[in-house]
Amino acid sequence: MNTATEPTTLDEHLHRLLALETAADHIHGWHPTLMPGMLQTADYARAAIRASAPALPPHDVEKRATGRTVRIDTLGRAAGRTARFVIGENVLTQPVGGPATLAAQLDHLMTLLALRPTLEVRVLPRGEEHPGLNGSFTVYRSRPGRSVFVENLAGATVLNRPESALSFIHACDHVEERAASPVDSLRMIEAARKRLTHA
Repeated sequence: MNTATEPTTLDEHLHRLLALETAADHIHGWHPTLMPGMLQTADYARAAIRASAPALPPHDVEKRATGRTVRIDTLGRAAGRTARFVIGENVLTQPVGGPATLAAQLDHLMTLLALRPTLEVRVLPRGEEHPGLNGSFTVYRSRPGRSVFVENLAGATVLNRPESALSFIHACDHVEERAASPVDSLRMIEAARKRLTHA
């Protein structure tokens, strides 16, 4: 993979992600508005993809949704590989695909957390100031070094140079410091799910 910062098209997106996730010993991400792609259900993924790319043909939507749902399997393919995500509290209430889709997504998230000890999800409460306000990103740590995957409407960018990745690594650390503990985060997820039941 090139060491330069390069934008990728959305069609190259999945291949880049799979290469990064397969090589990584540790995955550390910040996602303020949407559930991390690796943790999404198929229905949630379809709704999120349609919202961000409304002109995308249905078969491409389906292909990308499937690509997201299979990525969770990379966690179990290497001993010691871990993933830690911080999500914004808004992710728990943003009705992507509607309330039923969000409810199923939160159920899926809680199941993953119960079954996968190498996965951790923490919630950053609303109102917390932090250096991650510019959007989502994921840091992949492997033996060769660290890479950062940054998504935007035009596609995605992979940063491999240490000096380019460093600011994102620091931002991820600061966001995590302000996030709720894993136990408190799970309580927040459970509470959000219960509110959907009674809505």
